[in-house]
Amino acid sequence: MSAEDDGSAFMTADEMAAAKHKADMDDKMKAMIREILFYALLLFFLLVVINGQHDTNSYRQNANIVSTFTAKLHNDVSVLSLFYLPSLFVI
Repeated sequence: MSAEDDGSAFMTADEMAAAKHKADMDDKMKAMIREILFYALLLFFLLVVINGQHDTNSYRQNANIVSTFTAKLHNDVSVLSLFYLPSLFVI
């Protein structure tokens, strides 16, 4: 017999437990939805920053840096090998 059937304004222990369980589940659902929306917003801002304005000369700059350090000099000597000359430091 529920509280509505006998006309009293009080809930039984089972009804209170069910209402408390439903309230707990609602709170957990709200927290989960809030967390999902936060991560979606974070992902959106991350994508905006990643795909923001690109410098028109960035490709040319990167290509020049790569070609500077990978270009071969005379007799297949690379630019990087000029920075490492262990024969100069041998006594």
